[in-house]
Amino acid sequence: MSSQRTLSLSFRDFGSADYERLEEIYNANYPEYRVSAVEQQARDDSIDKSKYLVRRFVCFDDRTDATIGFGQIANVLDMYHPRKFMVSIYVDPQYQRMGVGGAIFDKLLDELTALSAEVAWTMNREDLHFQREFFERRGFDERRRDWESRLDLSTFKPERFRTDLSRVAEQGINFTTLTEELQHGENSLKKLHDLVQHIVADMPRQADFTPLSYEQWKTLLSNSPRLLPEGYVIANDGPEFVGMSNLLRNEKMPRTLSQDDTGVRREYRGRGIATALKIKVIEFARKNGYESIETWNDSTNAAMLAVNTKLGFKRHVGWILLEKVLA
Repeated sequence: MSSQRTLSLSFRDFGSADYERLEEIYNANYPEYRVSAVEQQARDDSIDKSKYLVRRFVCFDDRTDATIGFGQIANVLDMYHPRKFMVSIYVDPQYQRMGVGGAIFDKLLDELTALSAEVAWTMNREDLHFQREFFERRGFDERRRDWESRLDLSTFKPERFRTDLSRVAEQGINFTTLTEELQHGENSLKKLHDLVQHIVADMPRQADFTPLSYEQWKTLLSNSPRLLPEGYVIANDGPEFVGMSNLLRNEKMPRTLSQDDTGVRREYRGRGIATALKIKVIEFARKNGYESIETWNDSTNAAMLAVNTKLGFKRHVGWILLEKVLA
């Protein structure tokens, strides 16, 4: 209790020198999902700030100048609306349940009011009940859930899936990687951008899909330290790109890969191509000595959940999207 009485909270704008402390506090809260300052800064620097808002501030004890938390407001790129935002609160575990989170929330609410925000979203792990209760007390309600699944690569039996690959090959579908396609120049990247926008448009989400411009998508792709071009697999029907699946590296978890997007154009669905794509990226991961793959899917995305189950992914904790209507 003495620590609580001595806290004197103040706020300041986030600066480049704060990324390391953001990494420390985030990873202390989510040790299973560690992120690096380099990865976070690279993503921030890649976002077109003339369109998308990314605003972060530091909460500190002005008696000690110790940074003890962060608040963040940002547009969701694929659900862009100038008055709808994702909000996040990160508090050093040593200072939790001492009013820091509440103070950061009040600061966020002031910022949202100044932005004439209509909606605020936040994401919470379903097993961290105190976080959910914190936001529910402040008017947030659950809207959807993403389920995490993980594949232990030591248990994967590639011989079980040879028929799946043969079935797709018999349809004339071939596979390349982003490494190969980059050799073909800008036209291949533009084709890939078009494919990704079509695939992502059909994924479940809380608000209307908004496509990324080619320039924004390319910047995010090429500047990401997490990019694995050789682990980015593309399905081709002749010259046409019809499906893709990609993996992301994790600086702080070097033996684990994150599955990003997997999908197939609508007219090619139901032909086993998504399963084949996932097998291809799993083969890449095994060949290169990785131990596991983690992925997330909306709880209503039955088709992709079925693919993951078939391949041996096991469900882990889920993440809840909470929403507060502000206007």
